[in-house]
Amino acid sequence: MTADTFFCLEKYDSCCFTGHRVLPKSEEDRNILRDKLRSTIAQLAKEGIYRFYTGGARGFDSMAAMAVLEMKAYFPQIQLYLALPYPQQYEQWPQREIALFEQIAEHADKVEIISPVYTEDCMKRRNYYMVDHSCVCVYYMVHSVRSGTAQTVAYARKKNSRLIDLTGDLNAEYLPEEEEEKLSCIERIYLEENMVVREFFKKK
Repeated sequence: MTADTFFCLEKYDSCCFTGHRVLPKSEEDRNILRDKLRSTIAQLAKEGIYRFYTGGARGFDSMAAMAVLEMKAYFPQIQLYLALPYPQQYEQWPQREIALFEQIAEHADKVEIISPVYTEDCMKRRNYYMVDHSCVCVYYMVHSVRSGTAQTVAYARKKNSRLIDLTGDLNAEYLPEEEEEKLSCIERIYLEENMVVREFFKKK
């Protein structure tokens, strides 16, 4: 089996997530988004998808990664792959975000580094890498122009990926910048208090 053949087979067992760094302001909308992630992962797992790529970023990436880890309790065959644009991506994040990222990375099945150092296009290369290694692209996209998410979805469409839109009628109002750290705290509390994830971490 050649490397190209292996890549082709891997692609059709895989899904990638892309979405905005800032999540909806409404707690209700965030809970809806979490539920959509869980049900989508469950459905894809039943269809034979078992590799799930996230970009290791804040916001939707972290929420998607947490959902994959949670759903491992029900579908132990699924795997979380983190595709990082460069190793120091998280160094300037708030401490809570760093702690959450480290916890996710510790329990990921694989961490892949796209570039050894930061470059102007490493984020784009990371996004395209995930699409190239997946047959499904699940996205949360409120702004369809001038965003990395929009660019990634457009590339996935060009590559004939199956697209799954989780946006629906979720409110487009984001948390203001000064509230982002508060949201980070909320997300961390969610991870710590979620019994399924906590039990999964204990088993590790």
